[in-house]
Amino acid sequence: MPYTINHVHIRSQDPHKSAAWYTKHFDAKLVSERTVMPGTITLGMELEGSCRLNISSKQEGTPDTRPSAELNRLGLEHFGFHTDDITGDLARLEADGVRVVLPETEFTPGTRLAYIEGPDDVLIELVQRR
Repeated sequence: MPYTINHVHIRSQDPHKSAAWYTKHFDAKLVSERTVMPGTITLGMELEGSCRLNISSKQEGTPDTRPSAELNRLGLEHFGFHTDDITGDLARLEADGVRVVLPETEFTPGTRLAYIEGPDDVLIELVQRR
């Protein structure tokens, strides 16, 4: 059986604010909101493609500590979005105040990438293939 990524799940201090960011910058659509554990909500978002994005509030009493959005950290380092216009996307995101962690770089011939910081200190890679 082939496996595909089902979803990416993010914990957030403010899931609605984070969801609005993904809607604004990546055209994500809010498709569900539900209580999963007492005192927490999970927002389900769909993007084009087969992977879903879930954003949940943190449980009461859990620590506020979180890793910074930097390359080479341990654990889940980042997730990536395909783009057809990495240069235009970066210009649009930077103009809107999004921090670029790694500027547009040619990774291999025909593949360009960049990293940005999303809400909740999430590191996001943009990938454009020729």
